[in-house]
Amino acid sequence: MKLRLAIATCALVAGAFTLSACGKDSPEPTPTTATPTSAATTTPTTSATISTAADIVGDWVDAKVQWTVHFKDDGTFEEDYQGISGFRVGNYEVTGSEVSLIGGDGNTDKGKVEGTTIVFKLGTLTRK
Repeated sequence: MKLRLAIATCALVAGAFTLSACGKDSPEPTPTTATPTSAATTTPTTSATISTAADIVGDWVDAKVQWTVHFKDDGTFEEDYQGISGFRVGNYEVTGSEVSLIGGDGNTDKGKVEGTTIVFKLGTLTRK
């Protein structure tokens, strides 16, 4: 039963991310073998500059797609998606203006910092 639930969950995740990319002309992200870095333990900032993992620690949301990412100060994240808490977990990295969500499911999603938001294919996150 647990195996069936795990398979169904993986299928839902894959479907959600596949559908979120429909209609967009940008290329699919390529998987990465990057090693997660730990975040510094500094106070999160609300400025337009996000340049380190410590700068994004906190909760970020996109209410339109019902997606929340909880960036923790230990370099891990947890996603809530459409009412499902803990939908996906993993590690994150910040390199320049790029934020990588390296999921425990083997998928890596890359977003780009644009001002005070982080833009992913699934949606645009704003600090809560």
